[in-house]
Amino acid sequence: MVSIKRFDTLSFQEAVDLFNEGFKHYFTDITLTVDSLIKKLANEDLSPEKSVVAFDQEKPVGFVMNGFRTVDGQKASWNGGTGIIPEYRGNGVGKEMISACMGIYEEEGVDLLLLEAISENTRAIKLYESMGYSVFDELAFFVNHESLSERAFYHEGDYDYIHGIPQDVKDIEFYQHMTPWQTQYQSIKDGESMTVKSGRETVGYAVFKRTINASRKREGIALYQCEAKPGHDKAADVIQFMLREIYRPAEGACRRMTVNFSKSNTLVCESLSKEGFTVMIEQVHMSKTVRKPSGSETGIKAVQS
Repeated sequence: MVSIKRFDTLSFQEAVDLFNEGFKHYFTDITLTVDSLIKKLANEDLSPEKSVVAFDQEKPVGFVMNGFRTVDGQKASWNGGTGIIPEYRGNGVGKEMISACMGIYEEEGVDLLLLEAISENTRAIKLYESMGYSVFDELAFFVNHESLSERAFYHEGDYDYIHGIPQDVKDIEFYQHMTPWQTQYQSIKDGESMTVKSGRETVGYAVFKRTINASRKREGIALYQCEAKPGHDKAADVIQFMLREIYRPAEGACRRMTVNFSKSNTLVCESLSKEGFTVMIEQVHMSKTVRKPSGSETGIKAVQS
């Protein structure tokens, strides 16, 4: 029998040790340091006071980290990580923690719950479904470590773009608010954006991050969002333009990738596959409506299979 306490009862070092042990032998290698945990809490609006830890007597054995923000006019909470140390998995600890979180969401007046789960993790997906979550999109991490061809993402149109920070795109008419939490502009504190223009018309936008190493060499380029204006007659060309500007084929090999990118964005996914990007990880995007805003829709549609 476990007891449930709040995450802020742990010291930072205890929290890091539990996080790393909770994801041990998981589907991907996830480890944190104290510094990276603090950065994660800040970037993703995670709240230790409103997250939970499961204890077996004095031993912490599992956790759920919760983030809170307003998404498209709704108060949303995101499950930013559920981890259970290996010897306690499969014993109902996860269900107890999620149940405790439901009480927190109610206290906080949350309208919408969001999370992602690795597609192979059928046990976790079934748990979330039993708690009222449902899948509404499928996500992928695309990656390419090789050099791109000189003509990669070839386009014919003549476009201009405004370079900015992620929050610059949030008021664009077709900005996608319901993307995965870590790809929303609020989570990308040190990222970049581009707003693409054809004449005076805004026809596309992207949010991304470029990193360099200590030798000032390009180390990686991560794409979080990339959207053309719906119904635009040259949408595919706009996408190609943005991908070429972001991934910069002339710069040679580096780690080019997407982060939790919606597979329903077929224009981008097909362009990436054509240029040799492969899928590294697949996830499902899940939601649960707690309180439906009066007179409005949630904006979430189930993914078409």
